[in-house]
Amino acid sequence: MKRVRLVCIFIAVLGGLFGAGLWLSEMKQAAADHLVVPTRSELTVYTDGDPDLMMAIGRAYEKEAQVKVHMIPIGQKQMGTRLALPEGEQQGDLVISTVPNLGQGVTHGAFHRLPADITQNVEATFHGTNEQWVGIWYDPYVFAVHNDFYNAKGKYVNTWFSLAYTGPWRIAVTDFVADERAITLLNTFGGIYGQEGAISYFDSLRPHIVQYTKELPSPVRMAAIGDVDIGVGRYSDAKLYEVHKYPLTILYPREGTPYDMMGVAILKGTTNESESKAFITWLLSERLQAIWKDNDVHYIATINTMASHKDRQGNPLVLWTGGIAQAEETKLLREWIRQVRFRKDTP
Repeated sequence: MKRVRLVCIFIAVLGGLFGAGLWLSEMKQAAADHLVVPTRSELTVYTDGDPDLMMAIGRAYEKEAQVKVHMIPIGQKQMGTRLALPEGEQQGDLVISTVPNLGQGVTHGAFHRLPADITQNVEATFHGTNEQWVGIWYDPYVFAVHNDFYNAKGKYVNTWFSLAYTGPWRIAVTDFVADERAITLLNTFGGIYGQEGAISYFDSLRPHIVQYTKELPSPVRMAAIGDVDIGVGRYSDAKLYEVHKYPLTILYPREGTPYDMMGVAILKGTTNESESKAFITWLLSERLQAIWKDNDVHYIATINTMASHKDRQGNPLVLWTGGIAQAEETKLLREWIRQVRFRKDTP
C-alpha cells in the first residue's frame, strides 16, 4: 500500500513539474510575441550605404512607425545597373545612394518627383534634378590637424593652397586608386580648376606627403595619433576622433571644399508611394541624427543650414558643387597616376 502511495505521489510531482514547464514556456512565448513590433505596411529600400547604419535606420523606423523596412544592400557600381532597369522590373520602393548613382537614376527616368512639402526644409544645394531626389546627409573634406602642429603653425594652414606652401608640415592623403571613395576629391578639383590645374595642385603637395594611404579614413587617423601633422579626409572621420577626445582640430578649407552626399529617391515602380513619402519625411528629421549618435556616426544633416557650421577659427563651411563629366574622370585619374603618384623626377 505504501509503495502504491509513493508511486502516486511521484506521478503527481512529475505532472506538476510538466505543467509548470508548459506554463513557463507559454509565458516566454507570450513575452516574445509582445516584443515583436506589429507592422502595418512594408517598404523595400535599395542602398549602397554603410550596411550596419542602414539596418539601424530600418529597425528604428519599424519600431516608431510600425512599417517593416527591408534594406537591400547593393554595391555602388551595381546600383547604377539596377537603376537602368525598366520601371516594371524595379520591384522596390526607394533608393538611398550617392549623388552619381542618383544622377543615373534621373537619366533613366527611374524616380518620382518629390513634393515640395518634403523638400522645402532642405537647401536647394541638396536637391536633385527636377526634385527627383533630395540629400539626407553630406560629408565634406576637411583638414584634420594634430593639436601640437595647430598650436605652432597649423592655424595658418587653412586653405587648400596654403597646404602646398613651403613648410615643414607632413601630410597624409588617400591614394585615389587604392580607395575609390576618395575620387570625389580629385574629380571636384578637376571641375573647379580643370585637368591641368588639378594635376598641378596635387603635384605641389608631393614634398609634404609622407604617405598615400590605402583607405580613406587613414589620413585622419594618422593625424589624430600624431603620425602626420595634417590628414586630408572626411568630416565624419575627423569628428569621430574629436568626439573621442583625440588631440585633433578640424579646419574647413576657406576657399571651399568637395563633399560626398547620400540622398533618397522614390522609385516609379513603388507600390506604396504614400508610405515612401512618410519614410523620407522621417529621414529628414532630427530623429535620424539621434540614431547617428547611438551608432557613433558623425555626418552633417542636410536639414541643418550650412551657415550654422563653423570651424575652430570661425570659418564657415563652403561646399564646392559640380565636378567633371564621367568620360573625363578616367583620363584625370590616369594623369594623376602618371604625373603625381608615380612621377619620375629627372635631374
